[in-house]
Amino acid sequence: MTTEEIAERLVSLCRRGQNALAQVELYDDDIESIESQSSRYRKTKGIKKVQRKTAMFFELAQKIHHYSISDPLVVDNYICFKMSIDVTVRGLGRVQLDELCVYHVKDEKIIKEEFYYTPSSLDQST
Repeated sequence: MTTEEIAERLVSLCRRGQNALAQVELYDDDIESIESQSSRYRKTKGIKKVQRKTAMFFELAQKIHHYSISDPLVVDNYICFKMSIDVTVRGLGRVQLDELCVYHVKDEKIIKEEFYYTPSSLDQST
């Protein structure tokens, strides 16, 4: 798959809420995930740990009011898009997040994901 094809598949799956399937299909086993500096999950390495981190977020989400993913921008072996989510988080209440999501592709797999966003109370809870 080309980086463009990976980008289209990633966005398609994420828009349908199939983030776990995207990880199974598109992520390298040694994936590295980088979060905002204030997150206690600043760096996560390995597919199982990244899958668990993602599952934990969705387990805390009591209700997703709005979730959108922009069209991807592809440059060389990098993909980026904007993700917006309005979610009620167990123990926190309603939180609105806008993130810039950046992915690095190598050998037809995503080897690194990075999320840039303004720190919020969500960072201290997860």
